[in-house]
Amino acid sequence: MSKIRKGKVITVTSMKGGVGKTIAVLQLAAILKKIKKRILIIDLDLYNGDIAFALNLDVKGNIYNLCDDVANNRYKYDDDKEYIIKYDDYIDILSSPKDPRQASRIDRKYLEVILKSFANRYDVILIDTNHILSVTNMVAFECSDIILNIFTNDALDIKSTKIFVSICKNMNVDNLVLVLNNAVDDRKKYFTNYDMENLITEKINFTIPKSFYIKGIDKYIIEGKTLELFEKMLNNNSKDSVNFSRLALKLLEDNVEEDKDEEK
Repeated sequence: MSKIRKGKVITVTSMKGGVGKTIAVLQLAAILKKIKKRILIIDLDLYNGDIAFALNLDVKGNIYNLCDDVANNRYKYDDDKEYIIKYDDYIDILSSPKDPRQASRIDRKYLEVILKSFANRYDVILIDTNHILSVTNMVAFECSDIILNIFTNDALDIKSTKIFVSICKNMNVDNLVLVLNNAVDDRKKYFTNYDMENLITEKINFTIPKSFYIKGIDKYIIEGKTLELFEKMLNNNSKDSVNFSRLALKLLEDNVEEDKDEEK
């Protein structure tokens, strides 16, 4: 009997909004597409999901409809067209609900079944979350091979990240990867990496440099051309794009260690 293939599940999270989670998910998708990985992006920011908006997608079914159909025995394994949006040959999207009131009606046990099922059908599942320690986010963490926590050089953000790291340690979570995003606001440089690591009591695994800041990115988001922008950047083979590609490729490895070559 052949072994069932299991794709890698990577959940991108943070303890504060506006740190670049959604942008990071789309950047990772663009990189993984370039190496011909089959990717499912799940928008688990159930109250304010932006994945479909950033890609200008027409959403019909979504993750709430999928969970509801699974709960009521209406789901057909071989027909996901009602829920999954095909972006291109490599990237599929499972959108967040149109109505945020549906978020609280998603049963965690069916969400867990869905995540485990899709992990057998894709090379990589990228999960975008909100910054709340909700039940649905906890399910995503439990089903993940990697929990990618993004934070910025901001006092409140660092404090929240310290709390999250402490929670993960108490729960014996050993798959947490910390990414410092200096590209969100290149004016903020309050703390050194050494200061932040002492405050968080954990090593920073990767740093997205301030030079990766994309001026005018809102224009691409509004036009739904966010992934096209990232693919163009990758094709230019800039130093920053190469470094971010290294992050994506390391996430596919069994062990993710601190990157000594990133910006300190």
